[in-house]
Amino acid sequence: MSSEEVIKVSQKEIFSTFDWNGFFERGSEFISALSNFAWPAVVLLLLFITRHRISELISVAIRRVEAASEIEIGGVKIKGAVLNQTGDVIRDEKSSTRIEPASKADRDRRDHIYSKTRNLFLVHTIRPTEPKRFADEFPVFDVSIYVTAHRNRGHINDIKNITYYFGDKWGKPKYGSKYIVESANNCFALTAQMWGACWCVAEISFHNSEKTEVLERYLDVEMAPVYGIPLAQAREGTP
Repeated sequence: MSSEEVIKVSQKEIFSTFDWNGFFERGSEFISALSNFAWPAVVLLLLFITRHRISELISVAIRRVEAASEIEIGGVKIKGAVLNQTGDVIRDEKSSTRIEPASKADRDRRDHIYSKTRNLFLVHTIRPTEPKRFADEFPVFDVSIYVTAHRNRGHINDIKNITYYFGDKWGKPKYGSKYIVESANNCFALTAQMWGACWCVAEISFHNSEKTEVLERYLDVEMAPVYGIPLAQAREGTP
């Protein structure tokens, strides 16, 4: 048998004994992995190609902030002077803002507020009820009130319970009802369906102290335009 015939026989044996099923399975796995990798690569490539355009858009946005007489984000107009992240005034069309050096007393008074409340503060969010509802022509919102810790310096676990009071219109008793939340889930959150605006007083009880702290929050509806609801309608109940 010639060397050429030996080579041909060897090739036939290799071809017939090769694990083609395993080869195609591994190949499909490789292609699948490559496709998963391809999307981030494509996104990065597009960002690299359009980096100059993105930079131009950012520059335009900055110039608009510095020069615009009125800025609107999500349907909400930003009013008054605009400060940058270092505290410099970058927009003040009517020059109505003066800058004066702060004193040590100013800083100490601010630090005392942080200390007094144990770096815990009352915040709230709003969103229209689903389905949408109205009360006396006011849109009704789900308003969530809860406590947040300033930069993780406060400790939610120190809280025993929070007593919320919204006024004499809330509840059947003559002076209204108080709502005590004892669960730390969702930062002692309480969600109330309300319209217009409301003043909330929250009394915080702690595990390690008999002394309580009172936090206050005006539950406003100023973010209503984000949901396509005119601010006048949310504030005054106008149709």
